[in-house]
Amino acid sequence: MNLSNCRGCGKLHMQSEKVLCADCFKHHLEQSYQVKRFLQANPRASAIDLAREMGLSLKQVNELVGR
Repeated sequence: MNLSNCRGCGKLHMQSEKVLCADCFKHHLEQSYQVKRFLQANPRASAIDLAREMGLSLKQVNELVGR
């Protein structure tokens, strides 16, 4: 295990295979579930619609959707 900075907040953490600290990883999971629920309710929504509705940047949307 290596000591590294979290890619989300910059805090030092013990990096195993994750690049995010526990807090950022939890936040990322919560956002992922919110995105999934939004897309299930709005299957024809675009990335821009999702970004506006969720208050995210397009970069964040692309990361959460997995593109």
